[in-house]
Amino acid sequence: MNALAETPVLLLVVLGALVLATVALRRRAARPVPAAQNAAPAIPAADPQDPRPWRAQFVDALNQPALLFDAVGRLDAANGAACDLMGLRPNAQGLTIMESTASTGIANVVARVRATHEPMTVDVERAGRELRVGVSLVGDETLVVLADRTRERQIEDLRRDFVVNASHELKTPVTAIQTLGDAIAVTLPDDPKRAASLVKRLNEESERLARLVNELLDLRRLEVAGPLERVPVDLAEIARLVVAEQLPRAETRQVTLELDAPEGAPVAGVKADLEAVVKNLVSNAVKYNREGGRVDVALRTEGATRVLTVSDTGIGIRQQDLPRIFERFYRVDTARSRATGGTGLGLSIVRHAVERHGGTVQVASSLGEGTTFTVTLPIGSDG
Repeated sequence: MNALAETPVLLLVVLGALVLATVALRRRAARPVPAAQNAAPAIPAADPQDPRPWRAQFVDALNQPALLFDAVGRLDAANGAACDLMGLRPNAQGLTIMESTASTGIANVVARVRATHEPMTVDVERAGRELRVGVSLVGDETLVVLADRTRERQIEDLRRDFVVNASHELKTPVTAIQTLGDAIAVTLPDDPKRAASLVKRLNEESERLARLVNELLDLRRLEVAGPLERVPVDLAEIARLVVAEQLPRAETRQVTLELDAPEGAPVAGVKADLEAVVKNLVSNAVKYNREGGRVDVALRTEGATRVLTVSDTGIGIRQQDLPRIFERFYRVDTARSRATGGTGLGLSIVRHAVERHGGTVQVASSLGEGTTFTVTLPIGSDG
């Protein structure tokens, strides 16, 4: 748990503290001074200028979860957001810091602020959630403002993992291209025939690098939120073109590739995205199949949806891998995927493209028997 630089939470805490302290000082200054210091104390009566109700109202008015503790560390006020986040009942006044927060981290920060009289903002983990905690003194009381950064931290982790994985994937073809270039320079004068084979490999690695970059750009585009500019797209025509494109590879691998689709099957969508969906599914079915295997591509209409199925008799997917196959850079068979030029991004592109069109993608597979992907897309633009 480390103290952080100035943050919006810290600014909010300081602002709240200044406002509370100013109002408290003004109201205390407005109270009448006793006529004689040795006069007998009067029976306490309800003080309409007591700042505590106003402080509670201020805490309730804060958008972020906020807790206010009195001079002895008992809960004086908590707004609804804080009660929801910390699991407190609405009338939880009087609880200690530990009882109300269930966090030694928050309790330690409060103790440090009360000892140093300096506001602090720190990150604390509580019950599996990442909380940013701002603490400041308000007179003899302590204001604690909370912000749930769990989702933000998860996004940061995903971005960091993406950068690491992308760098690793890019490094492989770049290194190969550099190595092949050096080998060609040395080999070309003395062994032109061997140089020709090196040039072929160089072209393959260049194509792999270009494919990876293009898929990274496609994935980035699909992940950016925004309305789709849909136009009528013939899904049946896309399927026919993709199957025709994959036939030479299928014949080389002795894989039977067949299509069952109507003459036309229009949907409202983005043509490039739907092409990516069909191409990735069909090419994977051919790539990860066995010699003499089969790939069946079918397109049918069910109510207001088009249903595309791509079934193969290939290597299949283990049940424990199924929940992760749509993750970026996740490979079921890493060695085979790299050997065939796979980037590990194809199925992630499929999922994002289908979901952006309001559809769903499902997978069923048995190890060693084959896999079936089922994509359901709305025909209209309301999906």
